[in-house]
Order: sequence, then C-alpha cells, then structure tokens
Amino acid sequence: MFVKTIGEKPRKRTVINGMGIILRCLSVWLIAAAGVFSLSARDINATVKVRSDAVHGSNKQLFTSLEEALSSFINGRRWSDLSGEPSETIHCNFTLLVTEALSDRSFRGELYVQARRPAGSVSRETPMLNIRDQQIEFNYAAYQPLSFDPHFVEDNLTATVAFYVYLVLGLTADADVLMSGTPFFRAMEQIAAAAQPYGWRGWERERSSRSRAVVAATFNDGSAEDFRKMWFRYHASGIDLLSANPADGRENMVSAVALIASLQEEQPGSVLISLFGDAKLEELTLLLSNGNRVEKRQAYQTLRKIYPTRGTLLDTLREN
Repeated sequence: MFVKTIGEKPRKRTVINGMGIILRCLSVWLIAAAGVFSLSARDINATVKVRSDAVHGSNKQLFTSLEEALSSFINGRRWSDLSGEPSETIHCNFTLLVTEALSDRSFRGELYVQARRPAGSVSRETPMLNIRDQQIEFNYAAYQPLSFDPHFVEDNLTATVAFYVYLVLGLTADADVLMSGTPFFRAMEQIAAAAQPYGWRGWERERSSRSRAVVAATFNDGSAEDFRKMWFRYHASGIDLLSANPADGRENMVSAVALIASLQEEQPGSVLISLFGDAKLEELTLLLSNGNRVEKRQAYQTLRKIYPTRGTLLDTLREN
C-alpha cells in the first residue's frame, strides 16, 4: 500500500490526527496482508518470448530489446510477497506476438499467457491459466526499461502484463487456500480502473467484450464465489490428492463438471467458463478417460454442451 500526501502542509494537530488514522489503517492492512501472503507467497518464473516475424522490415533489435525488458520486468520483482520469506515458484510463459507496426514505436499484437503450479507431492504440474489476448496495443523504443506503478498507470503493455501476473497469482492462491486470491483480484480491478481514462483496447467494461476489465469485475463482484470454491476443491481436494487417494481425488475433480454446467445455465457466456475450459479441459478429459463408462458418458454429454467447439478433445470420452 502506498500513502500519498496531497496539497500544502496542514496545521500540526491535523497532521497528527491524520497520521494516526493512516498508521492505524496501515497496521490493519499489514496484519491482514501478512495473513494472506504468508499462505500464498509466490515467485514468478517466466519464460518470455517476443515474436515479430509478421512485421516485415522492422528493427529486429528493438524486439530483442523488448523481450529482454519484459523478462526483467516480470522476473525481476516479487509480485506477491515482499517479506523475504521462502516462496514457491509458479512457472509461466509470456509470448508477445507482434502482428502490426503502426509506426516506428507503436505496435499491435497478441499476448499468450500460460501458467502452471506444482500438483501435490508428485513431480507433476497442473495448469493455472492458458489465455490468448488479441487486444494488445503498445508503444516501445529500443532499450527502454519497463516500469509499473499500480497507482499511476501510464503504459498499456506493462499494465496488461501486470494484470495477467496478478491473475496467475490469484488463481494459484485460490487453488491453495480457499478464497485467498482476493488481494490479487483486487489489484487487477485497480489496474483496470486506472486504464479506463486512456481508452486502450482490451479494457472495455461491456460484459459482452470479455475484456480484462470484465475479467477483473467478475472476480470481484461476487459472481465468481462458487467458481472460486470449486477451483479450490478441484486442486486442494482433487489434483493434489491423486497420488495419495486417486478415487477421492478424481471424485472431487469431477464435481467441477456440475459447477461449470450450472454456471452455463445461470450465466451463459461467463468469462469463467472459457477461462476454466482453456486451462483445465484437457487435464480433466484425460482424468475422466480413465473412469468407468457411466462417468465418461455423463461427462461427455455435459461438457459437449458447454464446449461445443472442443469436440475433438472431448471425443476421447465418447464410447464407440
């Protein structure tokens, strides 16, 4: 938290009273934050790639510089905990595909983000996020360092990257401890609000847009509560339990199908449906393919209605 003093120096009594209020609020925040972050301390270990093959005749050194700057920006800070305590690493891939040069320093492209976390006590990882953002526009000059202040957003690229880092952290925290991702989802909402005055693509508030602002709003307006609880059960009582108790672990993971089906009925088109499908459908289908005939048939019929375009993947559950 940052506290900013605005205006001229007031009278001494006002300063003392004001500082007392600030210190009390700060103390409360630090106690709450310590409770959350001690459970969800994470380091981001990102592999960053910038692909610019579609932009002919451009300065390739600029994109090499951008790749290095993005890698330093993501990996060079502690996003979730500044206490210095040991943390668990989240492995991520950030791939920026530059599709168009609007000028020498202005570009348009797509951002692909994949993230995964360790699953239980075995040497296995489970996906947290697999997303493609096609609404990226940014400015960059060669050798320009990248910085970010959530209280003073002025650059679309770093705001977007920071947004997805916090989304990864929020989903990972929720997978470990029930509803503990809230501080990270709040950070996403703060970034989305700060980006609004600029009119950048990808931050629209219309629900139909499935924009970053919509993702942030969904995780913060209460409509994602059941989804977040399911997300926790899927991981803490499901995927993390598979090695010790495969039957119970599989049962808890399969329960996710019913929740996604209910979400489809109550909130058709919710960003949570596509977020879950893009990250988890392959993993879930692989698990269900080892189930009995009844489980596979029921899952196939339900999931095919929710994800009609994923038929090739879901056909592995289909009985011949």
